[in-house]
Amino acid sequence: MADNVDFSRDVLPILNEHCLGCHGPDDTKSRMRLDSMTEALRGGNSGEQAVVPGHSDQSYLVELITHTDPGKRMPPESDPLSDKEIAVLKNWINNAADWKTAETELSKSVINHWSFQPLARPTVPANSTSAENPTAAIDSFINHALQDAGLQMTQQATRQRLIRRLYLVMLGVPPTPEQIDAFLQDRRDDYWQRLVDNVLNSPQYGERWAQHWLDLVRFGETDGYETNRERPNAWPYRDWVINAFNTDKPYDRFIVEQIAGDVVGTPIGTSFLVAGPVDIVKGSNPELQQMQRQDELADMINTTSTAFLGLTVGCARCHNHKFDPIAQTDYYAMQAVFAGVTHGETPLPLPETNQAEIAKLDVEINTIRGKLERYVSKKGLREPVNAKQNTDTFSPVAARFVRFTIQSTNASQPCIDELEVYSGDQNVALASAGARASSSGDFVHALHKLAHINDGIHGNPNSWISSVVSGGWVQIELPSMEQIDRVVWGRDREGRFSDRLATEYVISVSKDGNDWTEVAGSKDRQPYSSDQTGPVYDFDSFPEAEAVTGRALLTQLEQTTKNRLAISRPPTVYAGRFTQPGPTHRLYRGEPGAPREAVPPAAIASLNGITLAADAPEKDRRLAIANWIASNDNPLTARVMVNRVWQFHFGTGIVDTPSDFGGNGTKPSHPELLDWLAVEFMESGWSLKHIHRLILLSATWQQDSRPDEEMVKVDAASRLLWRFPPRRMEAEVLRDCILAATGTLDLKMGGPGFSAFEVELENVRHYFPKKTYGPEDWRRMVYQTKVRQERDAVFGVFDCPDGSQVTPKRTRSTTPLQALNLLNSRFLNQQAELLAKRLDQECSSPHEKVARAYELCFGRKADDDEVETAISFAQSTGWQQFARAVLNANEFVFIP
Repeated sequence: MADNVDFSRDVLPILNEHCLGCHGPDDTKSRMRLDSMTEALRGGNSGEQAVVPGHSDQSYLVELITHTDPGKRMPPESDPLSDKEIAVLKNWINNAADWKTAETELSKSVINHWSFQPLARPTVPANSTSAENPTAAIDSFINHALQDAGLQMTQQATRQRLIRRLYLVMLGVPPTPEQIDAFLQDRRDDYWQRLVDNVLNSPQYGERWAQHWLDLVRFGETDGYETNRERPNAWPYRDWVINAFNTDKPYDRFIVEQIAGDVVGTPIGTSFLVAGPVDIVKGSNPELQQMQRQDELADMINTTSTAFLGLTVGCARCHNHKFDPIAQTDYYAMQAVFAGVTHGETPLPLPETNQAEIAKLDVEINTIRGKLERYVSKKGLREPVNAKQNTDTFSPVAARFVRFTIQSTNASQPCIDELEVYSGDQNVALASAGARASSSGDFVHALHKLAHINDGIHGNPNSWISSVVSGGWVQIELPSMEQIDRVVWGRDREGRFSDRLATEYVISVSKDGNDWTEVAGSKDRQPYSSDQTGPVYDFDSFPEAEAVTGRALLTQLEQTTKNRLAISRPPTVYAGRFTQPGPTHRLYRGEPGAPREAVPPAAIASLNGITLAADAPEKDRRLAIANWIASNDNPLTARVMVNRVWQFHFGTGIVDTPSDFGGNGTKPSHPELLDWLAVEFMESGWSLKHIHRLILLSATWQQDSRPDEEMVKVDAASRLLWRFPPRRMEAEVLRDCILAATGTLDLKMGGPGFSAFEVELENVRHYFPKKTYGPEDWRRMVYQTKVRQERDAVFGVFDCPDGSQVTPKRTRSTTPLQALNLLNSRFLNQQAELLAKRLDQECSSPHEKVARAYELCFGRKADDDEVETAISFAQSTGWQQFARAVLNANEFVFIP
């Protein structure tokens, strides 16, 4: 029977009698069909595979027809299948010869979507003036579509419009009147190419385009959720992105550094993975903790897949994707890639100058200590413990486990900021080296966690607290047997806290975790005293002159040690922490409490995804998937990014669902142009500036934006680009342009940002909009600290996302609050006053004031009627009201 099983003859009659009424082509409950072998393989909403070829015991179909609960058994409300019928179905699943053919047919049916096809450079339409000219090629594709629709491009925009448009789109700030005049006077044949190159080389270019990317990756500088605490070291990622755009970092490298930057020497880049919100309040309920962890990983998977691939992989968390060839197994394979990533700060390498200075100071400190040795009290005991740093040295011993047991503290539950175990000069206790921490119990707190005990970061915010009052233990399991000779520990090496200090303790080692040997402890230390911070010196036993020398040496030692501490703290960045994860299991319906089979780390199988060993090193997993995404063979990556570039130029992408290139997304308006740009992008070395230059030099981009009545009837949204589509500035550009017009814009780049809020520093943060503004608030808005769940009081209403979720395309709403904020807010009225003062300082007559205002705000000269009308208005209401009106004009807030 095993060799002769046939679907049509043996199986289909059984399914037709019992199953196809609900799971056939006419009625597909739970999106599961059983009318063919191919459909049986596809699966349904539950995420379970109806059929697992060769494994009837793992097949959902068999589970349902043999269920002992009548309420769950299939078919419902009718007699169960007979034993003979069940045996036929099991035999079919285990032995049918046609499963390979069905799997091949299924694979072909689900990857036939346009965006999953291999990339190849399309032929440029024949109407191109020069098929070899990339700029002309863009225009040819656009013209070809326009001709099919009976449309044509409009005329080129004026120079005034072009330079203003160029600066607003590419830099996010307006050109100065002087820059406009110089451009209008340029009579060289390549005047436009020169201006485009100057703009692409401007440092403001990176600031403008970084804002687009930060929207995509849900960048924020607070945690979100109910506590919404600050992330003071998140800003380096923002600066890293700005620099990447300014230096035209190849996009494939840009991808790799954000997923595996720590592997390739750019640790700041991995801030991408943890840029989203995180719930730092971990409840004591294990099920809640598991769900919180699943949500964290889902955020990483969703952002990675939408930002780089334009795929909604997150939809497969609970079941096979309903529209795209993404199985639930694919989702958990990607989860296995990121399973070792957790939120937190990462220490950066110390600058070489710091390392050299530390080496010099260490020599000086040792020299001073040598001179002070004669003054140490001769009581035969080591110095007492201190809160900053303690070193316990012992004869080298082989150990796999090291346990620090606290017997007494100076106050409450003990706290340790870092437990270091040394083999020679190497700290072998670091989690990044594979060591694992455990404890007798952890105090539940948003800041203090077991993971901090060996993360390499010092200080109270990165420390562990025991759950046992005045006691408990913490243990490090080393990745392999090591010869160790000392343990270094402290309560707070930044020196701000001295409570919770372990004053009596024992350090024990073990080879197997069962038999322990005590190697060090507090027994040979002098008793702890709150005013004791080091060895006890007995200066009074020496003659006065020698005592004075000794006290001076001690003062010198304290200052030198303080200087060393100041430069030895490694800078940190909120870029995640990485540990080797355990097995990842597919979760039935996404439920953490319902694990199914183990899933090895891999990429999306239907897109020729890579597969790694189940125990592959954590870093190798992220690097492998980063290289897979950044590969020239990936059909999505280049398409998705050039579409984003097109979107930010013209307001709408060639695909107007920029983060969904799957079956639920829209078709491209110009598919051949999209593929042509994608191939050009890769062949240029993944240069974004190259794609920008091609677009900016095209006639398509340089068209006028004025409407044409007849063409509007055919294409009101200008999707076919018969004109340049005008649009309102985004919130950041609008704010920066106001500051530029008033002369207050601070172009300082980089570093910690400025805040738009007054913060109430409780455990749960409360943010209140500032009521006054000064020069510290007048930097570009990209440097405004991004607070989740809160928006800038004035410009937040202009569709400015708060970083709580990815934003591939901002909405363009029109609301009363926008008009009211731009007309009546404290910020706008202050800037209107400053603009009026600027006009007073720079102009000597009302005519000059109006002319200067038009140049600063509109980038053009005012005509006679405008001048007379403006003077009349200003004389009746005041020049501040005139300035206020100019800053509210449509001409000011729109990209022409």
